[in-house]
Amino acid sequence: MRIVVPIDGSTCSTFAVEALAHFTPPEELTLVHALQIPDFNYPMITPDLRIEAQEEIKVQLRKEGEEILDEAQKHLPADFSHVQRVHQIGHPVDVIVETAQSAQSNLIVLGARGLGPVKELILGSVSHRVLMHAPCSTMIVKTPMTQLKKILLPIEGQEDAELALQFLALQPFRQPVEVEVFAVWPQPQLSWPTTVGQSDILEAQAIEDARERMKAITDRLTRMNFACQAHVGIGNPAYAILAQAKASQSDLIMMGTHGRGGFSRFLMGSVSNSVLHQSPGPVLIVR
Repeated sequence: MRIVVPIDGSTCSTFAVEALAHFTPPEELTLVHALQIPDFNYPMITPDLRIEAQEEIKVQLRKEGEEILDEAQKHLPADFSHVQRVHQIGHPVDVIVETAQSAQSNLIVLGARGLGPVKELILGSVSHRVLMHAPCSTMIVKTPMTQLKKILLPIEGQEDAELALQFLALQPFRQPVEVEVFAVWPQPQLSWPTTVGQSDILEAQAIEDARERMKAITDRLTRMNFACQAHVGIGNPAYAILAQAKASQSDLIMMGTHGRGGFSRFLMGSVSNSVLHQSPGPVLIVR
C-alpha cells in the first residue's frame, strides 16, 4: 500500500502521523509539505524589491519546512522504512492531490485542521478540499487515535460496499480489527397514501433486503479473515451512523462518498458530509 501524509506542523497533522502506527508498513510513505510564498503584489513595492523579498521568504520557509518534516518523521513507526519527502511550492490542496496522483497512493491521511488563519470548528478548508478532489481513499484524523480495534462500515449501495471491500483486501491494518457492517432504513415520505400496515410491510421488506446485502458483504469479509457483524438502523442516516458508532464504541468510521449529484463525481453526499463534520473520531472515505 502507498500512503501520503500532508505535514504542516499543526497538532492535527501530528495526530495524522501518529495514526500510522495502526497501519501495516506501506510499500511507500510520502510526507508532503507545501510552501505558499506571498506574492507581495503591492503598488509601493518595486519589482526588484518584490523578487528579493520573495526569495528571502522562500529560503526561510524551506528551512522551516525541512524542520517540520524532520519532526514529523520522528513520530513514524520504526518499521516504516520506505519514506519519501516532498517539499514543494504551491497551494496545499494542489500539492497534496498532485503528490497522491504521482505516487499512485491508496490512502491520504491528514489532520482535520491546519495552521490557516481561520480555524474552522470541525473540518479545515484544506482538509475539506482535499476530500473533494482526492484520487484515492482519505482518512481525516481529528484527535489522537489511541487504538483501532473496531470499524463501523455504513453501506448505502453496492458501489460503497465494493470500494470498502477492495480497500480492506489490502489488509491495511497492523492488528486484527472487527468490522461492523451497518445499513440504515431512512423511512422516506412516500408520495402516495399508505395504511399503517402497508408502511410496516415496506419497512420489513427494506430491512430484509438490507440484511441479505449485508450477509453477502460479511461473507466476503469473513473470507478475508475479518471478524464481522451486521446491523440495520432506522431513521435519519447521518444521525443513525453517528449514534451507532458511539453505541458500538467504534474506533473508525469507514464509508463511501454517497454522492449522487450528476455534475461532479467528486461531490460528497449530505450523509458523508454530516458524518465527517460531526464525528468526534476519525473517518475514512473510500474511493
